[in-house]
Amino acid sequence: MKANVFLAEDDIDDIAFFTDIISEISSSISITVVKNGLELMSLLETEQQHPDFIFLDLNMPVKTGFECINEIRSNGKWKSVKIVILSTSSYRDQTKDVYKLGANLYLQKPNSYSTFKEMLSKCLQMEWGALK
Repeated sequence: MKANVFLAEDDIDDIAFFTDIISEISSSISITVVKNGLELMSLLETEQQHPDFIFLDLNMPVKTGFECINEIRSNGKWKSVKIVILSTSSYRDQTKDVYKLGANLYLQKPNSYSTFKEMLSKCLQMEWGALK
């Protein structure tokens, strides 16, 4: 599986967890990590190749995930990028809000490495056209 993945996450442990899992899933997945929403938006503006997926934490310093989703979805050149929220929160209203803003999928961060690996593997291999 070949994919270009951006991860916007400010927690160092979560970054290590995510990058380890992705490298186990496939060595041909390119991962770019940014530590806040401002860095993500700057990267999107300057990067020649758009990501296939943006895995996005909601609670980040400088610019939140909510602000990023809004900016990404208001720019037509990024409309095909899949936005996957990775959050520890399970608030129902928050989940509804990110879907209204244009997120494609909301995943609650699990505590288990194997569960997280299974979630990410399914996410990267799913049939995205079926999601509405």
